[in-house]
Amino acid sequence: MGEHIGRTPGVARLPVHNSDFGGAAAMPSAAGGPSDRLPTRRAHALGIALLLLCTAAFCVPLWGEIRARLQVRLPDAPDGAVGIGTAIGWSTATLANLVTIGVLGVLFGVLGALALRWRTPDRATFDFTGVRRTFTLAWGLYVLAKLAGQGILALFDGAQLADAVPALTRPDAWLALLFGALLWAARALAGAAWPRALATAGTLTVLYAGTLLLLPS
Repeated sequence: MGEHIGRTPGVARLPVHNSDFGGAAAMPSAAGGPSDRLPTRRAHALGIALLLLCTAAFCVPLWGEIRARLQVRLPDAPDGAVGIGTAIGWSTATLANLVTIGVLGVLFGVLGALALRWRTPDRATFDFTGVRRTFTLAWGLYVLAKLAGQGILALFDGAQLADAVPALTRPDAWLALLFGALLWAARALAGAAWPRALATAGTLTVLYAGTLLLLPS
């Protein structure tokens, strides 16, 4: 009598590993999209480094503005004292700008991931870290695009290049670009359905715009 050899019941298949995550299991995203669309740890780190470097580069024109203000306030101060004061003021302003951009990136990442995970049927397979990185990079793309736009305006329209970084935290028409970047992150990368992607991008954009309006000018 022959013996039928089948698959042993109760034996689960091993998860597929993604080497770029250092052995972490590859899981589907929140809305069923493939996890390979989500940015890897390396891509996320490179994106953040590029964001901070570009922000610091656009802070360089602040040096002349800070020096000019010090010379107006302290007309009799020697050049050495003005130079030291300019260096301190510029370093403080640049550090504050970098911290602000970084913190906002973290907030957009966490809030975006929480929004997509909310009321998700299968939270066990939700790649929270991957989705968080996606929304953080979407914020970074918005910042880089706005900085580039401000640079073009300064080149052709005579705008002040020193105002490019401070303009990042002002509510203006560029918020439409932020909405588009967040929508792309939620829909194309995280794989969310259109209603959830639109709601997530719209909510985050409105929250950010409302916060900017409440801040003292």
